[in-house]
Amino acid sequence: MKQTKEESVKLYLDFYDKYTWPLEIAETLLEVRQYLTESTILSLFQNFYFSHKGQRINEYSEFSIPDGGKLQVLLGTGFNNHIDEFNERTARFHLRRVQEIIANLSHYQYLCKGKISNEDSLSLKEIGDLQLNDILQPAIKPTLLLNDDNKAIKQNVQQLGLSSFNPPPLSRKLKGDLFYIVLKTIESVELIITASNLGFYVNSSQGRTFESTQKSDCYYNLIDLIVDHSPSFKKELINAIPEQQQPALPATIKYNHKWLSVPEVPLTLDHQRSESWALDLHGFDIGMKNCQVFRSLPKIDLIQKLNRDKALSKVYGDFVEAAVRGACAVVDKIIQPLNPMDVECQQVYVYNQIFFSFAMETPEDFRQESGPDATPTVSTTNCDFRNLQILHKLDIPGLSVLNTCLVDYKGRRVIAQSIIPGILNSDHSNCTQYGSIDDGKTIQKSEEFHKVMSKTCEFFHLDTDIVFLDSNQQKYSMAGSIEVKGIMGSDKRMYLLDLLRLSPRDYNYQGENNQCCVLRYELLQNYWVVNTIQKIKQNNSDDPKTQQEAYQNIQNLLIGNPKEGLKLNPALGTKTALQTSEKLTQQEEDLKKLATFLLNQAIPQLIQELSQPETSRHSDLSISDIFHSHGVNMRYLGKVISFIRSEEQPSLRLTLERVVFAKTLKHIFRESMRQAPQNQLSQILSHLLNVIFSNSNPSVNNNKQEEKKKKKKNKNKSTQNGDKPHFRCLIQANNYQYPTYQEVWDQINKIAEARYQHKIDSSILNKKGFHKLSCLRELCQQIGLQLVARDYHDFQPSDIVGIQPIIKFIEQVSEDAKNNIEIGQKYMLEHQNLHQALESYLTASQIILNLHGQMHKELANCYSKISAVYLRKQEYDAAIHFQKQAIQIYTAIYGYDHPLTIQAITALSLYYFSTKSYKEAFNHMLHTLYLANLIGGEGQEVFNQYTNLSLLYSESGQHQSALNCLFEGLEKCESLFKSFSGTETQQYKLRISGYYSAIALEHGEIGDFQKAVEFQERASDLLKRTLKPEDTRVKEADALLANLKKALNEKRKDTQQSNLDSRRQFGTNRNQQLKTEQQTQQISEETYVETDKEREALLQKLRAAKQSMKFKNKNQMDINRYILAQQLYRQQQQQQKE
Repeated sequence: MKQTKEESVKLYLDFYDKYTWPLEIAETLLEVRQYLTESTILSLFQNFYFSHKGQRINEYSEFSIPDGGKLQVLLGTGFNNHIDEFNERTARFHLRRVQEIIANLSHYQYLCKGKISNEDSLSLKEIGDLQLNDILQPAIKPTLLLNDDNKAIKQNVQQLGLSSFNPPPLSRKLKGDLFYIVLKTIESVELIITASNLGFYVNSSQGRTFESTQKSDCYYNLIDLIVDHSPSFKKELINAIPEQQQPALPATIKYNHKWLSVPEVPLTLDHQRSESWALDLHGFDIGMKNCQVFRSLPKIDLIQKLNRDKALSKVYGDFVEAAVRGACAVVDKIIQPLNPMDVECQQVYVYNQIFFSFAMETPEDFRQESGPDATPTVSTTNCDFRNLQILHKLDIPGLSVLNTCLVDYKGRRVIAQSIIPGILNSDHSNCTQYGSIDDGKTIQKSEEFHKVMSKTCEFFHLDTDIVFLDSNQQKYSMAGSIEVKGIMGSDKRMYLLDLLRLSPRDYNYQGENNQCCVLRYELLQNYWVVNTIQKIKQNNSDDPKTQQEAYQNIQNLLIGNPKEGLKLNPALGTKTALQTSEKLTQQEEDLKKLATFLLNQAIPQLIQELSQPETSRHSDLSISDIFHSHGVNMRYLGKVISFIRSEEQPSLRLTLERVVFAKTLKHIFRESMRQAPQNQLSQILSHLLNVIFSNSNPSVNNNKQEEKKKKKKNKNKSTQNGDKPHFRCLIQANNYQYPTYQEVWDQINKIAEARYQHKIDSSILNKKGFHKLSCLRELCQQIGLQLVARDYHDFQPSDIVGIQPIIKFIEQVSEDAKNNIEIGQKYMLEHQNLHQALESYLTASQIILNLHGQMHKELANCYSKISAVYLRKQEYDAAIHFQKQAIQIYTAIYGYDHPLTIQAITALSLYYFSTKSYKEAFNHMLHTLYLANLIGGEGQEVFNQYTNLSLLYSESGQHQSALNCLFEGLEKCESLFKSFSGTETQQYKLRISGYYSAIALEHGEIGDFQKAVEFQERASDLLKRTLKPEDTRVKEADALLANLKKALNEKRKDTQQSNLDSRRQFGTNRNQQLKTEQQTQQISEETYVETDKEREALLQKLRAAKQSMKFKNKNQMDINRYILAQQLYRQQQQQQKE
């Protein structure tokens, strides 16, 4: 592509004159087609193709330079685009797209490039050469926090849909009729349109009488037909302002992040919506593709790997879409179970060749159900799914894995899995060739399976030679645990099920009620790396070869290719029978060491990372990621909180307590949603919200009063009219008992103490710094609850908009893209080679875009890194462009109120500031401050945002605004610390001293050195009482204080001198005095010119110090260094003037 940047081809369309297409935009005609279907009028059609000199061209053909071969004849000449004949599929597609366009005529004007006007004919005309639009730069609007899917849509036609005359008779099909459309215009004129293979025309049908005679011209575009038959529609189309449709990214069901919604609009007639609902037949089998076919594709070279990854990504994406729809249908009881006679929690379903089953909720323990008919628990499915994700990533040869996703909907956990070929038509005992399906009574072992299982256990640090005993005391040497079942499908592929025991037991949680407590894979890796490094240090081997082998072993382990790892026994602590031996005793000691390592090393390191200022821990999701990266399960939340002193780290402790509270509420709400009748669901949810957040239950009282009034009114009305009593409904209402305030809080405390070892009572809501809105947000996102956006004092049933499914799925990531990102980071950090880093990031983004499309978090990560490279190259427009793309993707996936989105918007604000676009910079920074308060309340993140905002104000010369931000942050910091401890702890003193120093600097900027010295003395005093005298921060604070005092004394001398000079002495010559002053000024100007280069060099150093400080969170030492650099500059400037 480097050789074709200056080349271009021309595309001639049936609709337009020509497009000039730069070859740097696309490499194949397929990419050209993709752009045309997104940004031109061709988005209304699927039946078009490309030709050159009358010959049809393959869309997969690649462009090249004239000496390169493929499609070289197109360069400099051009190729044509034609509309092909319609068939039923393409005609239905065109009808659906026109229905969407009618609801948004501005987007149609955008597709036509605004060429439709009152003077021009409405037939599509020449628009000239193509100017590529930046379609990935959305406006940053806080209102996008809301779900505006329910907004009212203006009806530009009364009806446009399929007619009741469908389907066409065979005689009409022979004449080209595909189907019939009914159109009812705003003028209430009803037309019957025939969709044929040549286009669309109005037939002579009237009322209930069908007449096939053609009554109008034949149109390729239904929009043109409507325009010619509806003057009102034509007027609306002309007045529409060209506007690109937002959002540009495709919608997906994977990411349901919106917990706020606009008020629901009244229901209106919409024939299109009604048709879509009527055609949604949940029993219809579309046939899911078997992913194993694509996993077996070759992956020798890069092209083969990309094709394989793209096929797998497409298949898994389709699987998740179908699985979520099926899971919601299962919970709503639309699909019939295969075993209706069993208990509801044990019923299974099949839909679209996907197998559905339920998981049982056990909020007060982590027990594992046993037996052949045992129902899996939510904890079991979480561990199983976690290990399945690792297997997908490892891609072990010979082992096939199932497509799986977990769906939480209306309080129920639904497991969706692709079906193993042949398993539904045979007995499980015949399919199982490895492990046991009856709790160890009988054990199956296959040598072929044993090899695959041994390879799997090596990656999971498990022993491959564990001796089990069956009910007859017969010995079996197995790899891993017999609870992991090996299934041979009818396709002769090997599958693994029930993956819980691919993880060893956690010896910090023992007992039968904690059978699901296992250690995370990340902890095993961290433990192995730490032990290996310690062995190297203990041996003190000076042999470079020995050290190289040890470190190479660590590297192999991290990339998933271990040569030597741990040999843990996952069956220890379970109910399976094992043969006693010394090896078993040693393995038990290893598990105890792992449990000790988790408490003594993993958790302290976790707390240290959570305490870092640059750590993003706004919400439960980000905290979970940090926990899991250290191998710590979320059940250790109470243990982690007990390690944190509220006097030293109040914001961190309060954040973790809020997470425990939200997770505990999740279990209570899920239980209520499972038990509540469908018609009372909104009342029950609003009642619980009031009990927890408002300490009241007005929803129940109001509902009861309304029901009593309604019954009394109906009774009086029937008595007055003398009507006969109507038949009552035979369905008995479910009298759900609403829990009281005390019952709810007793249950909260019980679950929190049993599951997280932490006590919670109602006083947590009254703690200083506890943010109810943040807790409400986390709760809604965990249970899928969607609320009306308003200020809440209490909750009403009408505030409950709906319940969305929460999905856990396996995120597909390309290893090639990941490697390119790592290479780019290496070029940035080690070699400072911006060009090579940019090439690596662009390659990674192109791979992700081709494999997964635009809706992928790794693509947003690439765009952020590309933006940072352009910033280093001082190409600010490109940096802002890619940062906007990253923000759009983060917003589409996670929402605006997510830590990653907030970080991206903060970076965009600083990019704008670099271009001196102060208005945009301040708007975005204030937006992030609002979102940080919304997510985390008063904490370290909010303090950092205040500091960032003050620096922006200071750089732009608005020092009073900068002081206001610093004082606001200082006040919040003091209030938060003193509310917990009441005393001045070390961390409190360090943070407050940082604010004092920053405030002193701002006072120095405006020339108020008296205030500057006062605040800097406070900062120095706090540091001296906290740190040792030889500490660098103490010395820097003293140096800054000395400079400020010197500046204050010089200002006083200048003031006194000016007062003396202002007095005219007796007998002095006024003209001589003015001449002396002019000479002094001239000398001063000459000195200024001579030292201008030195001053400019020092100024650049100061700007570099400020710039480096902007792009990272501040701590005490950073602020002091920044202040010291600026004071040195001032001192040098003062010396030059003197």
